[in-house]
Amino acid sequence: MKRTMKLCYGLLFSCLFMALLFQTTIGSKSAFAALALPGHAPADFTQIRPDTPKGKLETITYNSKSIGVDRKAVVYTPPNYDPNKKYPVLYLMHGIGGNETHWTTLCSANKILDNLIADKKAVPMIIVMPNGRATAEPPSTNFMADFNYYANLEPDLLNDLKPYIESHYPVNTGRDYQALTGLSMGGGQGLNFGINNIDKFAWVGGFSSAPNLQPPNVLVPKIQNTKEKLSLLWIGCGDKDNLITGSWNLHKALDEAKINHVWYLDSGVHEVPVWDNNLYLFAQMLFKPAGSVTPPPSIGNYDGTQPVSMGMGMPGMGRGPMPGAGAPGGGMNTEFTATRDKSDSTSKGIAGKWIAKDGDNDLKFDFKVDGTKFTGTIENTQMPGAIEIEDGTIEGDNISFSYERKMGEQSFKMKWTGTLSGFELKLKRSLGGGMGGFGGGGMPGGGR
Repeated sequence: MKRTMKLCYGLLFSCLFMALLFQTTIGSKSAFAALALPGHAPADFTQIRPDTPKGKLETITYNSKSIGVDRKAVVYTPPNYDPNKKYPVLYLMHGIGGNETHWTTLCSANKILDNLIADKKAVPMIIVMPNGRATAEPPSTNFMADFNYYANLEPDLLNDLKPYIESHYPVNTGRDYQALTGLSMGGGQGLNFGINNIDKFAWVGGFSSAPNLQPPNVLVPKIQNTKEKLSLLWIGCGDKDNLITGSWNLHKALDEAKINHVWYLDSGVHEVPVWDNNLYLFAQMLFKPAGSVTPPPSIGNYDGTQPVSMGMGMPGMGRGPMPGAGAPGGGMNTEFTATRDKSDSTSKGIAGKWIAKDGDNDLKFDFKVDGTKFTGTIENTQMPGAIEIEDGTIEGDNISFSYERKMGEQSFKMKWTGTLSGFELKLKRSLGGGMGGFGGGGMPGGGR
């Protein structure tokens, strides 16, 4: 009888324990369900909290057979990291002109995750920040000349970096535990590579994606034709970002195709605060049950019709546009002094060959004047091929012209004005409209 009673009490205790465990589990999911993300992060979300446990940053070197060189990446391991535990992993890419350190120096990835994990708002995760410029070539003084190298990161990421991380860190290798995103050029990489490889990544995003972003008619069918479903597809951008068109077009195409995604409009330009805020919100949705987190409401305003800012935000300058922000090569809104090319000693006036310095690059001009007709070419020695100038006008010693420059699927117009002054030609370059600007906090440098 006593034995029977003990068994009954034991069974009752087990049932109560299981019920409590079940209730706790459901309760945690209910807590997730109650988590509605704010429209924007709090003001101190990138600040170091003295009493908050800190994750660790380390720079790793791995051999890339895809590129043919040893390459570096920065790895963040979360606070209270346990090498015997399996962690999900986020691959986080920077913008053009940056490197593997920019998400923790220019931006605040490690501080954001430290604070989110301490507040139990984000799942502890490993973050891998590669160098998105995937080439054996040494860095160029004109980083815009490196545009095409960023597509090379896909095989390097999949075939070299990812296997290295999975063999050196306790990573859960299932696709449900793999995420991919980035800012600007890295945003385009995140969306392109993630949608190209939905079988490997269930969580995909892009912040302020640059014109390397593939067009909707390429990306949308890939999502429709795959067997796997994305747990999260995030498209975020500042409402005054002059690169917003690519993100907006993809968002509208996804809407038309009835593909579930998060469209988040921040209030800002192409700048660090927008990228940090996107990461703050995006990270809270990662590796959690479907529907357990309500996406953030947009705080920006854009419907595809209003003009966007031609300025670019700079680190530490708040959220407003910063016209003529600096970058290698002097940026878009820049003045130059051109001198007559030594090979052209016979030309007179504005006609003929001129050369000017743009950072470490040479800009070569070949102008032709026929009465009031002004034509010619401009060439950047860092970028192959001469560009024919358009809309050329000349009036006495003053000239103006423009041309269209294409990057990926988008283009923008450059405008030039100039005045002949003695033996020099004083020139001004500005962004005339359309698209322009990439990650790294400034305008594209070294442009033609």
